[in-house]
Amino acid sequence: MAGMRIYIVTSPNHVASCYRNTTTISYHPVIEDMYRWIQFSDGGMKKVFVVDPSAAHNADLPKPVAAAFMLNNYHRAQLLPGEDFEELLHNRLTPSMERTFDFDSTPNHPAVLARSKDSISISVLELCNELFVRCTAEATLGKSIFRVNPNLLNAFGRWERTNWKFMFQMPKFMSRDMIAGKDEIINTFVEYFRLPYEERSDCNYFVRASEKLAKDVGLCELDTAKIFLLHIWAVLGNVYKVAFWAIAYIAYDPQLLAEIRVEVLAAFKDGKVDEIYLAEHCPKLDSFISEVLRLTVASALAREIVAPTAIGDKVLQPGSKLLIPYRQLHMNRDVWGADPMLLEPFRFANNTKLLNSKSYRPFGGGPTLCPGRFVAKRSIGFAVALLVGRYDISVDADRMRNGGKKTHGDLPLFPRLDTTKPSPGASLPHEGDGVVLVLRKRL
Repeated sequence: MAGMRIYIVTSPNHVASCYRNTTTISYHPVIEDMYRWIQFSDGGMKKVFVVDPSAAHNADLPKPVAAAFMLNNYHRAQLLPGEDFEELLHNRLTPSMERTFDFDSTPNHPAVLARSKDSISISVLELCNELFVRCTAEATLGKSIFRVNPNLLNAFGRWERTNWKFMFQMPKFMSRDMIAGKDEIINTFVEYFRLPYEERSDCNYFVRASEKLAKDVGLCELDTAKIFLLHIWAVLGNVYKVAFWAIAYIAYDPQLLAEIRVEVLAAFKDGKVDEIYLAEHCPKLDSFISEVLRLTVASALAREIVAPTAIGDKVLQPGSKLLIPYRQLHMNRDVWGADPMLLEPFRFANNTKLLNSKSYRPFGGGPTLCPGRFVAKRSIGFAVALLVGRYDISVDADRMRNGGKKTHGDLPLFPRLDTTKPSPGASLPHEGDGVVLVLRKRL
């Protein structure tokens, strides 16, 4: 393709072989490409990709690493279970999510479309934006990020709908919408890092460590902002979409709603939700989220072959690209049945071995297994529990449109997964295929 050899791997066993190979299959060139595409400066490229044993971040490491890959270590320290993980999830994220569900105290709540005496109508996608983009951005960067740019969510939404053009390096005349969203986010980070530290000291460990590294290696403020676009995109760009689909499936299936509600209500104590109980004692909830991940993650893993590599009966040649489309694995009929597109919410509870199936890769695998997988699943579970535990929910058919026609009576068509554009992670619904719910308080 375009003069480049690309190997596409779809066999689960061959995929597993690729993950085990960390010597002749590399993700480093792919990361370098991302930095070039974001128009990182030439000087900045040398500072983050050339290993400097004397750099401050290498002081306590047995083997020095390039600054760009040290950032991955900071992600792991923040997002894998431990002190920083607990601080992020329980001191920052879940309290903010609880406040987002306080519709009464927020008269102009972005997700609320209408209010009546005993109910409200909400946009599920807007609710998920508030829960997982705004709340996570504040939990990561602190509240000052939205003082710098109150419209950051809008810019991020535009970037999310168009960033496939970035990944495919579409020409400028076809990408003005993507470039506008990207540049607004980058400029927001430039202004954010110009603030005195005292005004943004509520940022988390990852931001503090990454900013220090950027200063230590001598990056300019624009290159620093571009790094944060790439990394905050990874943090914010998927969970809200998976949560949208989880809530949509529940809203359209009364039996599923009832079973999830019965399980999670045991976590409600004195008006509070015990998140640890949800994580440790709600196998149906966990299975359901795992199944939604299977159905909605449509990304592909990209790697580069750096030396001749035997996979199956073929030898992959150096200088070639390797592509692993996860959706093909997740649609494997040998593992997921004759109709793999069908939601079977409790399949993982009934057979926990499926979580380790070679055909199940919602978070990737190998050394680059996504460190955010724990925060992602647990925060989605927390949001689902808050919603179904505190509210009776129903689809607001009168407020939803499908195919441009207003619907009444029967439920509108279930939203369609947008497979018309490449996705770097979970897929959005088609534009216009939102879900509107009526919420009535239970607790």
